Amino acid sequence: MHSKLESVVWLTVQKVCDAAAFEALIRQAVDRFKRDPGFDPLVRLHVSDIGTLGIQVLGAELRHRGHDHQNFAGTSDYIQLRSRLRDHLYNELQWYLLTGGHAGEEIQVDQLERDLGL
Repeated sequence: MHSKLESVVWLTVQKVCDAAAFEALIRQAVDRFKRDPGFDPLVRLHVSDIGTLGIQVLGAELRHRGHDHQNFAGTSDYIQLRSRLRDHLYNELQWYLLTGGHAGEEIQVDQLERDLGL
């Protein structure tokens, strides 16, 4: 994970919306992802970072899209995916919290810093 804040964002989103809304949010975020050409290293999202529901929903969505095991290996403890997809999901979830009025000061500051390129 990038930071503890990324985990806070994932877990906060799961607290402010029900399972169906969270599943729809993840589906929409993956739909909007457009991979650019180039090297994109694999990273892991662990259940301790994004929660059990996060692992289940993201894993199901990636399997539904037919991603091969080389790029997206799902287990019960973690999901392995490309770093740009992870970054995209984090940005989408953070934006959801901001627009819904659920973002704390730390999340707001992080978004502002990224918007300003800091």
